[in-house]
This record gives sequence, C-alpha cells and structure tokens, in this order.
Amino acid sequence: MAKVKVLIEGHMARNENGRYSIGSTVTLVLTREHRILVDTGSFPDEVPLIRGLAGHALTPDDIDVVILTHLDLDHIVNTHLFRRAKVFCKFRGGEYPGQVHFPADGTLERSQMLGMGLIDEDIEIIPTPGHAEDMISVAVRSPAGRVVVAGDAFPDKSWTNFDRQPDPLIVDVAGFNESRKRILRIADYIVPGHGGMFPVTSRDTAGIE
Repeated sequence: MAKVKVLIEGHMARNENGRYSIGSTVTLVLTREHRILVDTGSFPDEVPLIRGLAGHALTPDDIDVVILTHLDLDHIVNTHLFRRAKVFCKFRGGEYPGQVHFPADGTLERSQMLGMGLIDEDIEIIPTPGHAEDMISVAVRSPAGRVVVAGDAFPDKSWTNFDRQPDPLIVDVAGFNESRKRILRIADYIVPGHGGMFPVTSRDTAGIE
C-alpha cells in the first residue's frame, strides 16, 4: 500500500493589502513502483518544496509522476522542476480523457487517466468537477485507510459543513457540492487543496445522501 506525506500545507487568507495570499497543498505519494507528487504549489513554494523532498531523501529528479488536480496557477507553478516525470492532467471537462506530458522531450499525448490502477495499483483518479471543469482528485489506498488528495474539490476542513456554500462565481456550484459529498463518502482521510490532512468522522458524513 501507498504512503501519503504532505510536503506543503496549503493556505488561503486575505493579507493586509486586501489581496489573497494563496498556495496549494503539495502531497507526496510513495508506492511500490512510483514516487508521485500531487500538485506542485505556487510561486513562493519552490524552495520549501525542494526542502520537503530532501526530507524524504528525494530530489525533483526522483519524482516520476506528477498529477495536477486542475490548472489554477497556485497548484501548478513548480511543475517545471520535475523534468523526468510524466505529468498527468485532465485539461478539459466532460468526456475528454486527459493528457500526459513528457517534459524530458517536450511531448504530450491523450491518455485515459480516470479510474483505478491506470497510474498505479494503489491509485484511483476520480473526476470531482465543480470548482473547475477539469477538477480531479486522487484516491490512495494506504495502511491508514483511503486517503483522498482532493485539490480544490475540498478546499479545507471547513467545507465539511454543508451550511457553507461556495462562491457562485465558481464553474458549477451544484457540481462542487456533489463532489465534496462523493469525497466524504469514500474517504477515511482528506488532503484538501488549502490545508492539512484531516480524518473524516461520522459527524462529517451525517445527513449525506
């Protein structure tokens, strides 16, 4: 089974200038076959990301798979570091299968990435649209249970409260709500897009159809 390590705990807050300070969570998934990174963080995260990898005796060249949950800048800026990795992204919503990029030679191809075992036997890529049409999440079988690395399908722990509704300017409010329900149904732990990993409790799932 896979090990899940949060390298950078994402955040989102308004600063003293009225702007948002925002950075995504970056997650390392270690399987028998692969060293996988889910999202690569924002502009200030390059050095902390390299240090985080070093804490696990890894360098960017050791990462062989990068999965981007969606293409917002705060989740993808440091993808350039991982030149030896295959980079997976959904890229578009709907039936478009997804893309895999090969930075080492500057090529790409369409690739079916949704489902169980297509990247690794302990990894399932699930569509979780709403925040964005191309939004995906990564479900990981780990010794502690199923960990869902959710990206912005679940921005932080506060979104377990269904009295909280998203900004109507997101792509699809109803889709966002359905995606967070789906994640809560299947996850033992959630790694949100802008926060630390947390366990899913019976209180979190109470009342979900």
